[in-house]
Amino acid sequence: MILRTCVLSAAIAATLMGCSQPNGNQSTPVSAEQSANPLMGAWNTPDGVPPYDLIRAEHYEAAFDQAIAAAREQNQAIANNTDEPTFENTIEAMERSGRELSRVASTFFTVASADATPANQAVQKAIAPKLARLSNETMLDQALFQRVDTLFNKRAELGLNPEQARLLEQTHKRFVRAGAALSEEARTRVAAINEEMANLGVQFGQKLLADQKANDVFLTAAEVEGLPADQVGAAAAAAEAAGKAGQYLFPATRSAAEPFLTAAPNRDAREKIWRAFTFRGDNANENNTSAEIKRLVELRIERAKLMGAATHADFVLSDAMAKTPAAAMDLLMAVYTPALERAKEELADIQALAAKDGITDVQPWDWRYYAEQVRSERFALNEAEVKQYMPMDGMVAAMFETTQKLFGLTVHERKDIPVYADGVRVFEIREADGSKIGLFYADWFARPTKRPGAWMNSIRVPNGLLGESPIVVNNQNITPPAAGERALISLDEAQTLFHEFGHGLHGLLSKAHYPSLSGTAVARDFVEFPSQVYEHWITEPTILQAHARNAAGEPMPTAMLESLLKAQTFNQGFSTIQQLSSAILDMRLHQLTELPADFDAGKWEAEQLRELGVPEQIGMRHRLPHFSHIFDGGYSASYYAYTWAEAMDADGFDAFKEAGNVFDPELAAKLRREVYEVGNTRDPAESYKAFRGRMPSADALLRNRGLK
Repeated sequence: MILRTCVLSAAIAATLMGCSQPNGNQSTPVSAEQSANPLMGAWNTPDGVPPYDLIRAEHYEAAFDQAIAAAREQNQAIANNTDEPTFENTIEAMERSGRELSRVASTFFTVASADATPANQAVQKAIAPKLARLSNETMLDQALFQRVDTLFNKRAELGLNPEQARLLEQTHKRFVRAGAALSEEARTRVAAINEEMANLGVQFGQKLLADQKANDVFLTAAEVEGLPADQVGAAAAAAEAAGKAGQYLFPATRSAAEPFLTAAPNRDAREKIWRAFTFRGDNANENNTSAEIKRLVELRIERAKLMGAATHADFVLSDAMAKTPAAAMDLLMAVYTPALERAKEELADIQALAAKDGITDVQPWDWRYYAEQVRSERFALNEAEVKQYMPMDGMVAAMFETTQKLFGLTVHERKDIPVYADGVRVFEIREADGSKIGLFYADWFARPTKRPGAWMNSIRVPNGLLGESPIVVNNQNITPPAAGERALISLDEAQTLFHEFGHGLHGLLSKAHYPSLSGTAVARDFVEFPSQVYEHWITEPTILQAHARNAAGEPMPTAMLESLLKAQTFNQGFSTIQQLSSAILDMRLHQLTELPADFDAGKWEAEQLRELGVPEQIGMRHRLPHFSHIFDGGYSASYYAYTWAEAMDADGFDAFKEAGNVFDPELAAKLRREVYEVGNTRDPAESYKAFRGRMPSADALLRNRGLK
């Protein structure tokens, strides 16, 4: 199981304030001066999508200012309503408010992460404190909270249906967790903390992206000798585009670094690439993230205390399936212990093979290269040869066929939709009867201005209250091919492709009536289940047999396919330790109750890894200096969620295997109905049990990783 970067809430304002996602054609009156701004007024675009072909960076801040003012006015109108609070004039009114702000925010934050140009970064810096201030004003407003609290306290008398009751409960919880029930002094401090943390998150993300770019590695022809042709061609094209023809450019991104480290015979070149990738955010320059890390952790500790929680981790997990840090750590350690034993066995195999090349001190930049040699020897596999049968277009077709087989959905490319960057494709998703569900934006290839990782976000969420259809976005960082060449991807990248589309389906298929409960607006440790379970179908033999084809159109040879599937649990000690060490350090960091004045993230990290016994040749998947999940992505004290969800996804896919048909129509309909469609309209444990009949244990997870 490969870890993905996942759900990014593009509509940050909507997430913070419970505002609805807007209908694209919803508008407010604007002046003649404002009419020149395509973000304001009606959007005369297909399906009400953002008019990205007309929007420029300079349009955003003015649109935000107007939308923030409108949202503030709407929220105040609800708070100051002299009528007795009712579900309709308070809770439902809040669902309807802030539509213009949600529209602008979702439009902007989609490009802020996917195309972080200097101009877009400047906008993000300018509007982050404004959004944090509005969120604080709204969620700490005592008049508004009193209306919500009054309804919550008499909820049994209101005659609400189950979804309305859930919305009231969740709205009340958001206010309380924001600090609305605290004293005036504490509320003031929480507001200041939230605003400072918003600014620090932006700073962390922008520093990381800048350092990633600064860590570009240019190699010589001798240093790339022995690499697969597709990697060499892409690197040569990238170097030429950067003005260094004759050299080979490898950006400090996972999609470039890991294939290089797997295939490059040149050990010195491997070390260069490994260091460039591993030390992002940890270099002695203006992009070092240590100050932001320390301050963010300090603020999280302070806020947790104000909220009456023992630690930040306790505060976060009280609103998750796990409920407590202890429960999360129990699962992590149940997997970590057998994984460490497996990793030691893997290291012995690697050392034996490296010794034949005269290497007696295996280093982190050696692991993937020699692991690939072991895999090739054990399973008769060659990664470069396998990739010849893994064209990007073929894997996309495999993904769409899987969707059709499971849920009856069809996918149709739309050429009439304006996009925010070259290479972005848009597809319309339809039911089997031809009725439209929504739009899917695919932004799969890397660009210098894109943040690291892979993620999904929504531009518009489906909901019955406002009659809106969904627009979802998937991002990945696949290395673009050289001109005229096919884009070839690894099986890991294909799994990520499926993973993010699993999130996309979660956003597309929701049938929640209320926007705040729609799609992926669920607990962090449940949101990964719909995406991770969807990954399993990429290794379904019938799917690969149909779509894994070389340039001549020939299918992957049966022997290669069988070996590829057998090798799925190979090197799982390494990958599991990498993942879990990141999750464990995240949890330990956020269980601290104070930080020493001389706290140094790098030294603390090293101490923790030594205590855990993590082999130096393995290390963490995400080192703290570039751990954007927890410092700029909403996953603080929640990186364990991937493992928690994997227990569900492994057990959930077992249901299909037990049925004897991985496309069993009755089971697929149940998965759609009980998981993808329900959003946050009920407790996630109920959703899982409604699908599977019970909660999972760690057993299926361990089997899935080949650790049991």
